[in-house]
Amino acid sequence: MKSSIFSLEKLWEESINKPVELLRVENVVELGVLIVEPNTKLPAEGFSIHENSHEFAYVIEGEVVIGTDEGEKIVKAGELLYNKPRTPHYTFNRSSKPAKIFWFVTPPLKKLKR
Repeated sequence: MKSSIFSLEKLWEESINKPVELLRVENVVELGVLIVEPNTKLPAEGFSIHENSHEFAYVIEGEVVIGTDEGEKIVKAGELLYNKPRTPHYTFNRSSKPAKIFWFVTPPLKKLKR
């Protein structure tokens, strides 16, 4: 397959408060989507840590708070977040509207459940 077109409509429905993988390219990159509902923190307790992966998250709609061991930052629609490997972090939607996020990590994480 040299090029592909993907429909995200159904994936958005599946991605409410859980990341859903869209595409994985061998050991190079993994892409996915996530909707974070209002007043939701992911993970619910503590932090998420990706030992070997660089993480990028582009906020398409809404805004989220990204918390790390260094504090919190607001990431708004149109902004891109980058986390280095081993950065403890969480995502918190403190607003009254859902936040839509397109994310990718390199190298890919272990296989996500669908």
